[in-house]
Amino acid sequence: MKVQLPERPSASWRYGDSDYGDLQSIGRELRRVAEICHQCRRCLPLCPSFPRLFDLVDATADEVAGVSDAGFDSVNELCYHCKLCYNHCPYTPPHEWDVDFPALMRRQQVARNRRDGVSLARKLTTQTDRIGQAASLAPPLMNFANRNRAARVLMEKTLGIHRDWVQPSYYFQTVQRWFARRGARGSGENGRAVLFTTCSVNYSDPAAGRAAVCVLEHSGVHVETAYERCCGMPYTDTGDLESARRNARRNVELLLPFVEAGAAVLVPGPSCSLMLKEEYPRLLEDDPAARRVAEATRDLMEYLYELARAQKLRRDFQHRLGRVAYHAPCHLRAQNIGFRSRDLLKLAADEVLLVDACSGVDGTWGMQARFHEASLGVARKMLDRIGEAAPDHIATDCPLSALRIEEGLGRKALHPVVLLRHAYGISAE
Repeated sequence: MKVQLPERPSASWRYGDSDYGDLQSIGRELRRVAEICHQCRRCLPLCPSFPRLFDLVDATADEVAGVSDAGFDSVNELCYHCKLCYNHCPYTPPHEWDVDFPALMRRQQVARNRRDGVSLARKLTTQTDRIGQAASLAPPLMNFANRNRAARVLMEKTLGIHRDWVQPSYYFQTVQRWFARRGARGSGENGRAVLFTTCSVNYSDPAAGRAAVCVLEHSGVHVETAYERCCGMPYTDTGDLESARRNARRNVELLLPFVEAGAAVLVPGPSCSLMLKEEYPRLLEDDPAARRVAEATRDLMEYLYELARAQKLRRDFQHRLGRVAYHAPCHLRAQNIGFRSRDLLKLAADEVLLVDACSGVDGTWGMQARFHEASLGVARKMLDRIGEAAPDHIATDCPLSALRIEEGLGRKALHPVVLLRHAYGISAE
């Protein structure tokens, strides 16, 4: 197979480039990469995008050349940016064919949104901070609306969020409010850290934030919290790179003083830690401050594992966890750091079943009514494996995967750090 080499390496593309969203340039790259994917087909079982691409290719005698621009748009619509294909692909950089399918899908998405516009309903789903701030002032009202069938039908018709998608709960006692009242208590003998709580944990899963602080302090880490705004990941779902860049810049300004004081930046959500590690330097065009924050960032369980490897993590567990089914999120696997949550849970559990299958949500894609059935199809393997295991506890680092598990199985999935806090027998008040 003779493959045309790229005009320039994908690693050299920058969000701010004048031709980043150029449809002609993107079209040429789509067809070049599609030719490689057509000959390889290794990623066929990963997500709906690849079956759609290969169906289009196989439907015409001209193969890739016969696929229309609209056909490529339909492939792009089915990509939810799980990034699994990047690690699966044998032709990623530094291979001369330079295939970066997730980055190409993002480029095409940005260009499509510039061309076609984004509906107000889709834009509203990216406003996680405004929703969280309002909901935390009157949690019972918001939680009632999110569980009321009539309200959910209306939400589906107006915002496009499927009526069966489990909405997160909201709490008045956010992580930031709790920590402001409580204060830091860790000795600091085993390091300093700042917990970037994320919008999901701060507003909808404060138990995970409290558990993170308590578990870290239990092993002698001085912990502070810092959160003012979302990491910006939801904006990338609609191609709103300017808003994502604005949030990135402000979060770097917030976190840099902690980093300069020697603290590690800990993030309890895989999509958000991936954003800080990989996307902030790209969005801010290799700004030295963004690079410093990125290099200091760790996923929460990654950092706890580093403590364990250094013999600094206490192992005085008071309760066994029994049988745990642990779901490994896609955006955590994309970071190539290993299954650290699983490894840590093994310290306190009798058995840990690793479920490395996609939940089919990834941002806002899986909650949209028009993709809901396709999303459930992707998640079926994960749901079946957890259901068949009949575990005592279900754990996942991803808040959206937890909602999918609750939707599909009717059971709560907890962040692994919450289970560790329980095993230690530590009060999180």
